[in-house]
Amino acid sequence: MISLGRRLGGIKRTLTLTVQERDAYKIIAPTLLILLIFVYYPSIRTLIYSFTSLNLRMPSKVQFIGFMNYLQALKDSEFWVSTYHTFLMIGIVLPIETAIGLAGALLLNKTFKGRGTIRALAILPWMLPPVANGLMWGWILNGEYGALNGLLYQLGIISSYKHWLGGAPLMQLFWVCVAQAWTRYSFVMLVLLGGLQSIPSELYDAATVDGGNVFQCFRYITFPLLKPSFTIAVMVEFIMIFQMFGVILGITGGGTSGRIFNPFTKNLMVFDYELVFRRMDIGFGSTVAYFMFLFSLIIGMSVIAYMYRETR
Repeated sequence: MISLGRRLGGIKRTLTLTVQERDAYKIIAPTLLILLIFVYYPSIRTLIYSFTSLNLRMPSKVQFIGFMNYLQALKDSEFWVSTYHTFLMIGIVLPIETAIGLAGALLLNKTFKGRGTIRALAILPWMLPPVANGLMWGWILNGEYGALNGLLYQLGIISSYKHWLGGAPLMQLFWVCVAQAWTRYSFVMLVLLGGLQSIPSELYDAATVDGGNVFQCFRYITFPLLKPSFTIAVMVEFIMIFQMFGVILGITGGGTSGRIFNPFTKNLMVFDYELVFRRMDIGFGSTVAYFMFLFSLIIGMSVIAYMYRETR
């Protein structure tokens, strides 16, 4: 009887667990369905298209060509120039965003009058659409009536208006990076601010008693404990910069379909957009999209592995 009772109790517990699991599946089913429809299915279709010669201008002549698109991309000079621009933008934007975000987080972590208002104002650039930010910066940098020229002229720094977007190619790319950093620094600031507020104040009190100054507290307490937050911020911003499109389109983009994109600020995202929506080359465009995915995956995993190895 005791053995039978134990068995019945085990079956009851199993049935209870099964009911809980069923409820959990019901809860996550809508999310899984949305992911399948809007993420995984398009990803699989894109992968299939990357092995074909699909071009919407000649849809009847589509053929399976294997890895020919991938080999073509590796030989395409425009693909490598766009790749170079992409990583150059990452190298410029990421340090600027991190520095401004860290400085803003350290400032807003202090207690002072009007802190809530300043926090709200600090996230405004992040709330605006990237294209709107790009158009705004295009107006600021305009060589004839731009706000930047007006400000510098009034301060006596320049004697005549400058065409900021009509100079050297590297200068055009630099201003695009500045606009992107302005658009996204708020996210880095909020992530680091959350990390700062999770650090116990007792650690700083103990360090102060032991004679530690501000720089020593930052080096030995703040920075090591912020590394997980840095990892999140850096990885998210790396992906966002890699996919940067709206700001480029707003500042130096091609505008209407009859105009070409600025070659000096064309990154992989703009290049892929041009392939798919202007040249209608779905096959090659899908291949470039998967190269972007591979670049992001490899570098992202490397950065995460390094950051977490450093936090041990």
